Amino acid sequence: MSGAAHASAHPALSERLREETRDSHEDLEHRLDWRRRMATREGYLALLTRWWGFHRVFEPAIAASFEPAFAQPRGKLHLLERDLVHFGLTQDTIEALPRFAAGTGFDTRPALLGALYVAEGSTLGGQVIAHHLRRSLGAEIASGGCAYYEGYGKRDTGAMWASFRAFLDRSGEEGPPHHVIEGARWTFDALKVWLTTGLPPDSGRAQPSQH
Repeated sequence: MSGAAHASAHPALSERLREETRDSHEDLEHRLDWRRRMATREGYLALLTRWWGFHRVFEPAIAASFEPAFAQPRGKLHLLERDLVHFGLTQDTIEALPRFAAGTGFDTRPALLGALYVAEGSTLGGQVIAHHLRRSLGAEIASGGCAYYEGYGKRDTGAMWASFRAFLDRSGEEGPPHHVIEGARWTFDALKVWLTTGLPPDSGRAQPSQH
């Protein structure tokens, strides 16, 4: 079998992840309803606190399982903390925020790679969300408060995603991919609960104290 035929018979891991997690991804997008949540300062701040709680647990797990040259540039925790400080939270208040309960979800490298697929994919959409935030919140974020969703910036976001996809596909050649796919599904489903907890379904407003 030629290399091209082999590649056709065995889709790259990044393609399998996109196809096999599509339903979980769309369900999270529907439940999150980010435009409604970010229509107010309170709703946006509440969502930032939930993302902080996730990354506060997720990023140390990534750092422990992957090489620093790969893991460190993909960290977003410092961006979230910059945004939260912009909105008036102190470092002590931030450290006291609830943290994501990963359980055994981050216990293996393949599961973490699946979770990283979710996190890196969200960075792609972050550029669209940042543009929306600048329009909806205006002066609230004129001098800061949008670093997390701006992520790698317009210039570098595409390159970082391409680099991650290449890493994924190489990893898919090293072992069975189903554990990575299961890790991504688990993360989508866990975030569906974590990110939507505490916000009334009929309101765009949320109080950070509820989280």
